[in-house]
Amino acid sequence: MYGVITCPKCGTVQGADLSHARIGCARCQHKIDLSRAIVHFSTDSPKELAEAVRRYAGLKRGQDIPFPVPRGTGRCRAGRGTVESTICELGRDKGDFTARDLSEILEIDGDDLDELIEELLAAGIMYETGPGTYRLT
Repeated sequence: MYGVITCPKCGTVQGADLSHARIGCARCQHKIDLSRAIVHFSTDSPKELAEAVRRYAGLKRGQDIPFPVPRGTGRCRAGRGTVESTICELGRDKGDFTARDLSEILEIDGDDLDELIEELLAAGIMYETGPGTYRLT
């Protein structure tokens, strides 16, 4: 089991294997007793852990990224109704995707689409693999 914890000495957000008794902080090398640490999120997947660490660190820095709500959720494959989950489904299904793919699945275009792409790139949720082609991180 893995978990997202915060160093009690320097406040660094990091992932930890919770089966260990202690770990050293990645920044200050302080020995963190995992039995006493506050676990903000836990998972069995290292991939989910990396995403959770990135998200929690962003939230801690005040980088809450507002995603626009799609006009229609009927065509969203993820079925959860959120832009982020829809984009994650698209990335898993196709690997590389284009702005046109995003426009079709989210039913947004123009300035709204450009703004969303800029926010996703800035947040590190996806990156540009080529001109107009994107992939999830």
